[in-house]
Amino acid sequence: MKLLKLTLPLGFIALVIAARDSDKASYTRQVVDPGVYTEGASFGDVNGDGEIDLLAGPLWWEGPDFKMSHRYRPGNAVPAKGYAHNSFQSWVLDVNQDGRADIFQVAHDGVFHLELYLQPAAASEAWPKHRVAAKIGNESPEMIDLTGDGIPELVAMQGGRFGFFTFDTKAPQKPWIFHAISAERTKSPYYHGLGFGDLNGDGHVDILEKEGWYESPDDALTPGNWNFHRYQFSQTGGAQMLVFDVDGDGDNDVVSSTAAHASGLAWFENDDLEGRTHFKKHVLIPEDKSPGVGGVTFTQAHALVTGDFNGDGLTDFATGKRYFAHNGGDPDSDKPAVLYWFELVRDEKGARFIPHLLDSDSGAGTQLAAADVNGDGLTDLGVGNKKGVFIFKSAK
Repeated sequence: MKLLKLTLPLGFIALVIAARDSDKASYTRQVVDPGVYTEGASFGDVNGDGEIDLLAGPLWWEGPDFKMSHRYRPGNAVPAKGYAHNSFQSWVLDVNQDGRADIFQVAHDGVFHLELYLQPAAASEAWPKHRVAAKIGNESPEMIDLTGDGIPELVAMQGGRFGFFTFDTKAPQKPWIFHAISAERTKSPYYHGLGFGDLNGDGHVDILEKEGWYESPDDALTPGNWNFHRYQFSQTGGAQMLVFDVDGDGDNDVVSSTAAHASGLAWFENDDLEGRTHFKKHVLIPEDKSPGVGGVTFTQAHALVTGDFNGDGLTDFATGKRYFAHNGGDPDSDKPAVLYWFELVRDEKGARFIPHLLDSDSGAGTQLAAADVNGDGLTDLGVGNKKGVFIFKSAK
């Protein structure tokens, strides 16, 4: 497919950032574009050439070098003091199964909406736009196949209730259907904290929020509320709640920030207590801003993502500061926009995380992109936020 070339290649900053130990991974930092186009970034093969591309707001950049950009909708860079309203989270997916990847984004015009852009057969800078879900809630919506049909659903909120949206692949431009799984939880669309994963080992994908988790029935499409198990992961709410087996005991644990706009990061050990799922909290960064593991502390961990950053086969995670989230009105907003990956280690001391600094002038937004873009088996990161658009590639 021939695509319109919009810009000349941008300069590449080859900055090798070593982790704390010489035997750990090192990464190169590429400034893809210094402009503010989005609050979060995502990866996906937009043009179908088999390479992973980077999506940020109205533009996407061709992988694997990320030097050539393409436009698919209107939009320009905005000042850092403000918001990239049309792009808080995004995904690349062939929703109508025509062989061309489409794009959908969470946009904001006083409330969150889901906008779908269907890729036309001919090259275009203006893909057809469809608002497929209105007035959605939660600041960390996720895409996951809950129903087992191979088609992902959008997990989010609507009318203050948790649930998920399904769509018809034959007519994805029609309004997506919301399936509520909870009672009303809030009057605000700005609820923080959302995750998914199998917490009780029954093979079904459960949904997490800051005050507990919803147990999936055998059929996720069964009408009615899911059984709610209360556990206070966070008071104010974090961001993406990551579900994976941290301690290697065969059940899934939870990693989450505990305050998306302040200080706090923890992992929660899934501790089977007399046949019921229970959690033990392990603090990584205290909420009182005192130093955490490795002496690290920072605020506004508004995006988290899993990956394997050193090739040891264990699941690590990455997060960082969301720079200027509320235009300077958050705690430590003037501190460096750091980006870290946290290495999972299991030894005689048990399971623990070791932080490794990737950068001090990019941070994270509302969504971190993670994929192996250079094919070396290690996870790479894409960042889009109020510092600009960046790629962090492993330098294996």
